[in-house]
Amino acid sequence: MRRIEMKCFFQFIAVALGAMALGAEEPVLPPEAVALLPGVPMQPTRPGPEEGRITKTEGGFLLESPGKLEKSYNLAVGRRFDGGLAKDQVGLVVIRARTVRSEKPDGRGRVSVAIQNTKDYGKTPLWRQWSVGREWGTTFFSFTAAEALPEGTGIAKIHAGEAKQAIEIGDLQVYRFPVGFDVFRAPRMASTYDGRELEAPWREAAARRIEALRRGRLSVGVVDAEGRAVAGVRVKVAMKRHLFGFGSAVDVEMLSGLGGGLTRADEMRYREVADELFSRLVPENGLRVGNIDGDADPAKPWEETMRRRAGTAVQWMMQWAQDRRMTTRGHYLCWGYLEPWAAEEVRKGGAAGLLARYDRHFRHVLPFCAPYVDEWDALNHPVPFVEADALYRVIGPDAYPEIYGRIRPLTDKLLFVNEDAFSEERTDAFEGHVKHMIGKGQTPDGCGFQSHFSDAAIRGIEEEWGIYERFGRLVKLLTVTEYDLATVDDQLHADHLRDMLTLCYSHPQMTGFVIWGFWENRHWKPTAAMFKADWTERPAVRVWRDLVKTKWWTREELTSGADGKVVTPGYYGWYDITVERDGKTKTVEAKHGADGSAVTVTVP
Repeated sequence: MRRIEMKCFFQFIAVALGAMALGAEEPVLPPEAVALLPGVPMQPTRPGPEEGRITKTEGGFLLESPGKLEKSYNLAVGRRFDGGLAKDQVGLVVIRARTVRSEKPDGRGRVSVAIQNTKDYGKTPLWRQWSVGREWGTTFFSFTAAEALPEGTGIAKIHAGEAKQAIEIGDLQVYRFPVGFDVFRAPRMASTYDGRELEAPWREAAARRIEALRRGRLSVGVVDAEGRAVAGVRVKVAMKRHLFGFGSAVDVEMLSGLGGGLTRADEMRYREVADELFSRLVPENGLRVGNIDGDADPAKPWEETMRRRAGTAVQWMMQWAQDRRMTTRGHYLCWGYLEPWAAEEVRKGGAAGLLARYDRHFRHVLPFCAPYVDEWDALNHPVPFVEADALYRVIGPDAYPEIYGRIRPLTDKLLFVNEDAFSEERTDAFEGHVKHMIGKGQTPDGCGFQSHFSDAAIRGIEEEWGIYERFGRLVKLLTVTEYDLATVDDQLHADHLRDMLTLCYSHPQMTGFVIWGFWENRHWKPTAAMFKADWTERPAVRVWRDLVKTKWWTREELTSGADGKVVTPGYYGWYDITVERDGKTKTVEAKHGADGSAVTVTVP
C-alpha cells in the first residue's frame, strides 16, 4: 500500500482501538538524549467556534473537541524549536496529559502528535496517533524521522480534534538521539492487548477451527509398473509450501537483483528468507499505475525506460514465485482517492480523463499478470484521509461500483476492496462503501484488512474476530493484506504476530495473511520488521517458523499397507511424495487441497 515518500503521513493510521495501561511510567533517558523543545510555554492554536475551544488551566491547557474535526490540527497546542533532525534519526516524544471527558468505551482520549517542517508541511518527520489515559500521567513513544527537518523550521504539536472529548495537556517534550542511534535502545512503555494471555479462551476454539478447516485426508497409493498395489514400501510425505497465503510484500528490484545500492549478500539473504518463509508474495510498488505502464511523455523519456525496467523486475519476481509454488497477490488496481498523477489527470481531462487513464492501466496490467496473480486489491483505501481528494468527490457518488464494474469483465481473478479498520469511524465508513457497492450490483469477491498496528493501542483479539465476522456477512472472502506492528518491544511484537496468525488462519473465509515487508532496510516502518538491518532475527521470526513451518506443517514417513496405500492427515499445500524400494527412490509433486487428495506413485 505504501510509498516511502508517504511514510510519515501513514504513521497517522498506525494504531488500532483497544486498551493500554498508561501507568505512571517515566522514561529512563539514555545519556545521548538531547531535549529539542525550548523551556517556553506551549502555544495554543485559535480554533473556530465550530472546532471546539482551548482554555488555560492550572495544569496546562484544556482542549475540548465537539467531535472528529476535518482539520484536527486546528485544535492543538505546540512549541516551535530550532534543532533539526536527519532522515531516520531516532527521537522520543514525551507527553504529560489526562483525558477529562471521552465518549470512547475505555474512557481514553485520542490525540495525534506531529513534528512538522514549517517551511514545507509536505515533508513531515512525524505524524502519529496516540492514546491518553483518564488520570494525570506521562506517556511516551520513540520514532524515526520520516523526513529530514532543517534547523530552525521545527514545530511539535498535539492535536485533540480526533473525537468528541476533552483533554488536558500539561507538557510536551521531544528528545533526539545521535544519528545512527539504535531505535531499539530508546525508552518504551509497557503495552499489551486483550486476549494475549496463553490461557485466553479464544485459543481453544481457534485451534479446533484450524484442525477442521486447514487439514484433510491425504492418500498415497503405491503401485508397480502393471498398476498392482505394492505393500511394505517406505513413503515420505513432505510438505513444501502452504496453499494458504502466508506471505509478505517484497521489493521486486531487490528480489530480482535488478536494483542498486545493496550488497550481493543482502540480495541473496533477502531472496533466501522469502523462499523459506512465505507461500505468497506481493510486489509492493511494482503494479501501481505508472510503474510498469503509462502514457508516454516526450519531455520525460527516462520514465519509459524506468517502466520497462520495473516491468522486467515484476515479471521476474512473479515467475520466480510461481516456479516455487508461491502465489502472487496484486496490489493495487485503483486507489480510492487522488494520488498526484491522478490529480494531474483530473486537471487535464476531468473525471472522464481519470477514468480513461485507469481503463488503460487495467487493460495493460490485468493480462500482464494473468498467469501469476490469483487475487487483486481492486480498490485500495476507499475511505479517504482527506475528504476532498476522494474519488467519489471527483467522479461521483457511484465511483467505486463504477470502477469495480469496469474491472470485473477484464479478469476472472478474485477482486478485493482493501482498507484499514483502525478506528470505529473508519470501520463504519469501510462497511458503508462495501454495502453501497453491493446495492449497486457490484459485490466484491472479498474484503482485505490492511492491519497496520502500533503499540499505542492494540485492538483485543476477540474484537478483531468481531470485525472479521462483520465483514464476512457481506462478502464471500476475507484476507489480511498488510500486517505489521511498529514496536521496539520484541515480546509484544512476537506475541501479537502469533495471535494474529492464529486468528486469521482459523477463520473459514480467510485466504491469506500477508505482512508488509520483513527486513528493516526495506520496510516502511523499520520497528515493525522481523529482521533487523544486519539480519538479526527478532523473536517474531521464531514465532513464524514455529507456527507456519512446524505446528501447521506436515512431514511423515510411513509404510504402504497390504492395499499399497498410506493415509495421513495433512495441512493443505504442495508436497513432495517420495517412495523408496530396494535402495531406489522416486519423488512426485502433489497438490493437497480441501477438495480431496489421492496420489498414485509407481515404484521405481
